[in-house]
Amino acid sequence: MNAPSRGPDDRPAVILLHGAVLNSRMWDPIAPVLARTHRVFTPDLPGHGARRDERYTVAGAVDTVRSLVTSLAPSRVVLVGDSLGSYTAMAAAEAVADRLDGAVLAGATATFRGLMAISAGLRGWLAGLLPQDRLLQRLNLRVGREFEAGPAMVAAGLRPAAFAEAVAALRGIDFRSMLARIDAPVLLVNGTRDWLNRREEPRFLAAARRGTLRLVPGAGHGVSIIKPGEYALLISEFLAGLEAGPRTGDASA
Repeated sequence: MNAPSRGPDDRPAVILLHGAVLNSRMWDPIAPVLARTHRVFTPDLPGHGARRDERYTVAGAVDTVRSLVTSLAPSRVVLVGDSLGSYTAMAAAEAVADRLDGAVLAGATATFRGLMAISAGLRGWLAGLLPQDRLLQRLNLRVGREFEAGPAMVAAGLRPAAFAEAVAALRGIDFRSMLARIDAPVLLVNGTRDWLNRREEPRFLAAARRGTLRLVPGAGHGVSIIKPGEYALLISEFLAGLEAGPRTGDASA
């Protein structure tokens, strides 16, 4: 599995997993900060970026993470995501548990059931009614203007259809149970204005064996692109904490 990488070759690896519709270039403002102390990898998930001719599936996304982690042996890894990337990280965590030192998960404290599934499904349905070339044009314009990494994401290729694929793939999965099986430190991150996603926030935090929660003031869904500086700082602090403490599986843990 090839993925863009940065940072010292002799350092632990951090794998950054992007959100739906976007691509790995969304991490452009964050990856250089983390690469000061870690090896940083930014793969495209199926259905996105360089792989936008594919379709997003959870199995395909998990295989992407597993293959990358396998290629990095014997390095320890930390999974970092936002939205779809965080759900992918939770789904992949068990497959890479023997090498996982921790996870930072933003925008992923809701299961795709009930109101969450209806809301997301409605957004995907409405987007499907519009001509795809016009939808892509509008998306390119908005993303390119609103976000620091916007021009790079647009150049790498956005894919509106990936949203409906992702919603369909995630619907009904018990992500709280997946989170509960992660035997490594987990940092949950939400924007304070991410109201729909935060409805299950207490339940997700309670499910995490070694979980903590941090909120990004004033941010909605997508803290990694809305406030990349703040998210980079939270990730860096988490990584520093792992370096200072015992690793998962150590006898002293």
